Parts: sequence; structure tokens; C-alpha cells
Amino acid sequence: MTDRKPFNTPLIWLFLCAGLTIFILWLALMPATSAPTGLGWDKLNHAGAMAVVTGFAYLAFRPRAQAATAAFWYGSLLGILIEILQGTLTTTRFAEWSDVVADLIGAGFALIVIKIYQRRTAPTR
Repeated sequence: MTDRKPFNTPLIWLFLCAGLTIFILWLALMPATSAPTGLGWDKLNHAGAMAVVTGFAYLAFRPRAQAATAAFWYGSLLGILIEILQGTLTTTRFAEWSDVVADLIGAGFALIVIKIYQRRTAPTR
């Protein structure tokens, strides 16, 4: 019998990450008048969303050695993609550089947390 934890499976995290990505895209592309206020400040919404999706991506990606960097890029590029889509596909939303900066801050914050976690859980030599 294996001693596997039920949420320690990359496939589960991959589905959760994909679902969260779709949800974030839906929120970002819905008409601005219909959008929920979220955390109360648009930039905090961007940073928070990218931090969480970056964390989920880290848990989904393998091998772990490259997962942190890949997850950072995933969150960062998703934020940039959202701004491009808002600027080209919607009439009530606009692409903003400050949103991209907030997305990068969120993904960067997640990367820092992941690196701290990796150092604390790394086997000692």
C-alpha cells in the first residue's frame, strides 16, 4: 500500500490551476459594470489572483527543481495575456501597464514564498 497524500498529485493541481485560470479569465473579461469588487482595490485583485494561480501552477508542475520558475512565468504571462485580451476583446475594459506591474508583483510574491518553502523543506546535507 502506498502512503500517498490525496492532494499531492500533480494532476489534481493541474485541474485546479486550469479551473482557476479559466475563472480569472472570465472575471477579467466580463463587462466592468458586472464585475465583483473583489478585494476592494483593482491592483490588489490582480496581485492576489496572480499569486494564487502561481502557487497552484507550482504544485502542478514537475520536476520541482524548475517548477518555481515555470510557475512564476505562468502567472506573469497570464497577467500579460489578460491585459492584451482586455485591450482587444472588450469594450468596457482597458489594458493598463499598472495592472501588469501588479500581476508581476503577485507572481513575484508567490515565487518568494515558494523559494522560502523550498529552503525550509529541503533535506539537510
